[in-house]
Amino acid sequence: QPPLADGQVRALRLIARRAWGYFETFVTDADHMLPPDNFQEDPRPALAHRTSPTNLGLYLLSIVTARDFGWVGTLDTTERLEATLAAMARLERFRGHFYNWYETRDLMPLEPRYVSSVDSGNLAAHLITLANACDEMATQQALEPRLSAGIADGMALLRESLRTPADVQLDEALGALVAQLSERPAAPAELAVHLAALAVRAAAVEQRTKELAHEHAGAASAEAVAWAEATCRTIASHRRDQEPATHGAESLRQRLDSLATTARAMAAAMRFDFLFDPERKLLSIGYRV
Repeated sequence: QPPLADGQVRALRLIARRAWGYFETFVTDADHMLPPDNFQEDPRPALAHRTSPTNLGLYLLSIVTARDFGWVGTLDTTERLEATLAAMARLERFRGHFYNWYETRDLMPLEPRYVSSVDSGNLAAHLITLANACDEMATQQALEPRLSAGIADGMALLRESLRTPADVQLDEALGALVAQLSERPAAPAELAVHLAALAVRAAAVEQRTKELAHEHAGAASAEAVAWAEATCRTIASHRRDQEPATHGAESLRQRLDSLATTARAMAAAMRFDFLFDPERKLLSIGYRV
């Protein structure tokens, strides 16, 4: 398989960034930081306040993937993982298995209470993968190229969502942000200063985008405002990692170690023996409790 061209990599990154935008928008305290199954746009906006083991596993891996792509910092990643695993620990289970569906607002299983072998297998694998990712994060330093790429993704989506004709002030603000982003810090110690400068430039872009959306919607859409805000959030998230006063490196490492332990324990608690047909040597499709 030949390596992907730069344009293909960029296109795939932006698709993935939009997908992470779903979780940024809809995984909230109202749903106990559990991922709602879907959002319906037509005929009217509606959020499905239910989730499944596969949804949970995919969201957990999406969090660490978002960090890998530079869209969110390590501290925010840790807090998201802690909140979701804490909510999962409150969910009723059967022989270690999560039920196939839960209501995300009250955490109750949906009837009929059912264990799906496929969903449980998905979640068990995702939890083991998550544990390994936490082990890696505990010993990994912030990588500036990853941070810059993550910030650039938000800027690219902002540009794509802008409408013509272009606004001179916004073009100048975006140009200043791009120029600042290209000035890579020469040493790790300079990263905090670099991110602070980026935050100032990004705030100017966000302000002008909002002004355009308010003055005449034809120049900037709600989507453009959303990506301007997302770019600022990404920078703010990375800045949090540069503030040792708010969290010690050792404390963060301990929290990641605890997350890895919790994830492995959840996976190991699932008993698959009652789902196994010894004669056919296959798992049944599931079990209706």
